[in-house]
Amino acid sequence: MGRRAYDRATRGEVPLRYAPESLALALRNPESSEPHSMNPSTFASRGLAAVAVLAALASNAGAQTIGCVTGGSGALIPSTGTGGGGTYQTVLPPSPAVATLNVNAIPPGATVVTEVKLLGLSHTYVYDLQFVLTSPSGAVHNLWTRPNSGGSVVFSCDFGGDYTLVPPSSCAQSYPGSCTSPSIFPVGVWAQDFGDWISGNSGIFNTPLDTIPAQTGVWTLTIYDWAGADVGSLTTWELCFGTAGGAAPTSAPTAISPSASASVTAPVTFTWSALNCATSYDLDVDGVVNTGVNSTSATVALGNGAHTWRVRAVNGAGVGPWSGTVGFTVIAAPTCVGGTGPSGLIPATGSGGNGAWPTTLPPFEFVSTQNIPSPGASLAKVEINGLSHTWVGDIQIVLTDPTGANHNIMCRPNSIAGGLGLDCDMDGTTYSFWQSGQQDLPTVCPGTSFTGGEYNQYFGDWNSGDAGIFNTPLGLIPVSAGNWTLKVYDWAAGDSGAITSWRLCFAGPSGPTTFCPPSGQGTTNGCVASISATGNPNVAQTAPCVITVSSVEGQKTGLLFYGISGQVNFPWCASGGNSFLCVKGPTQRIFPQATGGTAGQCNGQLVNDWYVFQQSFPGALGQPFAAGDVISMQGWFRDPPNCKTTFISQGLTLTYQP
Repeated sequence: MGRRAYDRATRGEVPLRYAPESLALALRNPESSEPHSMNPSTFASRGLAAVAVLAALASNAGAQTIGCVTGGSGALIPSTGTGGGGTYQTVLPPSPAVATLNVNAIPPGATVVTEVKLLGLSHTYVYDLQFVLTSPSGAVHNLWTRPNSGGSVVFSCDFGGDYTLVPPSSCAQSYPGSCTSPSIFPVGVWAQDFGDWISGNSGIFNTPLDTIPAQTGVWTLTIYDWAGADVGSLTTWELCFGTAGGAAPTSAPTAISPSASASVTAPVTFTWSALNCATSYDLDVDGVVNTGVNSTSATVALGNGAHTWRVRAVNGAGVGPWSGTVGFTVIAAPTCVGGTGPSGLIPATGSGGNGAWPTTLPPFEFVSTQNIPSPGASLAKVEINGLSHTWVGDIQIVLTDPTGANHNIMCRPNSIAGGLGLDCDMDGTTYSFWQSGQQDLPTVCPGTSFTGGEYNQYFGDWNSGDAGIFNTPLGLIPVSAGNWTLKVYDWAAGDSGAITSWRLCFAGPSGPTTFCPPSGQGTTNGCVASISATGNPNVAQTAPCVITVSSVEGQKTGLLFYGISGQVNFPWCASGGNSFLCVKGPTQRIFPQATGGTAGQCNGQLVNDWYVFQQSFPGALGQPFAAGDVISMQGWFRDPPNCKTTFISQGLTLTYQP
């Protein structure tokens, strides 16, 4: 089975504090003891702390279509039923498909060609084809030539559907990294791709569509098939005319990560696909829009709990549609234990195989045992460092708990009934396996290897219990102190690998976490208020939960307020000020109180017993609370010289325990 490689573009991460386009919330009746919510008002965008340009983006927008001419003839590809016979770039294949379209009139206002629509296009092995457009004046223009010809990717899949070709500067989807037969090359809108064709060879020029003048008369579409043994056809085609430039993005980037329902740890890195015409992107996290993100990746510090995000492309002509909204959850980072177990080869002898799938395990497996004296409440992930192996579809990773029970972690990706599985390699970096909420293992090799990262457990077609190995979700593996063992079986000979170290990472009750701190110098007297709690609350109200806001202006009044809908990050004032509203509405206030301390100094405090408030107001927002409920909270106090005469502390996240 062949191995395919491609040049993976490095995608950077852009750290930032995200900023909204418009919205601010103001506390109403701050001296009243009645519960309340917050209302919107206008505010200026909060600037990005740091944005680095990490990807080259197109500098101009695509052409604008005014109208299309239909009725182009169809054709067989190639016309004789067999292709090839040419010498690439110098002698064209002798039996091309030829389809014509008579353009009697140009749409009013149109000056150039903007689109070529290929309808009902089919052909095996898309890499064979070259599409050429000849104008009524006889000028010959390259449209699409053997994508990545001469490169490391051969598009071996097939055409099957409707395809539209647009100028290179247009808002077309980016070409896939790889494509494996018998998959269908994705239908849709694609930018012209000249491959490695040298403009002018064989009289064919690499001309952007939106520079080809609109003309009446007969246009000719010629499709060359550069290799034999593959066939196809075109049902009909259309030619569209319009003006060069001036189009806003018409499609949305694809939101990549975090994926829907994913569980991730902070800070969160957001990634999305590129659009060819985008000069920047808008990233919306929890309703807060960051504008001018000059990359396809950005990192945001978020607190624990539920969040949403979406993205859209921007260019000089306007903004495109938003991607679909993706919901995800930020969880507390698990505590990882171990890393001292012995490293070794996979398999120990350097040659695998000799098992009988799935009843007799291969001998000479990699085995590494560690004593874990103090595990957490439940197993969150298995982290394997320096994991390398050729042909990942050969290997099965098994974890043995202190009771001796064996649990599948990863079992031969894409293998069916013990057959050859995924043919790419593990690259010697760190691979972590979670129960769920992370990316799935690839089903097609993105080159010769797929990089390490956070992946979901994968059981493949293993029947739970075969050979004494069970398909147990990580969170259900019994947790106890003692010896834990990692085993890696290699089911086929001729491939090898190694492991440097491994750790187990456990989830458990996490303490209160802070987020969204004030910026600048703080209050009028330089007080930067902080918030903390003695611990997370529990349903039985038996564990202490006292919340304290420290470094508050002395001799003022203030209060705490909270919400149960997650987080935002809005400037407290439309102009000026250093604090931020970080609790998403609706919100509710806790008892107002005096800060104490000394006027003009930062020794004031706001102190509240969470249970006393809950007992005093049984109908308050969120009551009754259940285990797992998340509360976001901030402190508010008077600071007359500051904007709105007030200031807000950083945020605090509390998670209810059983």
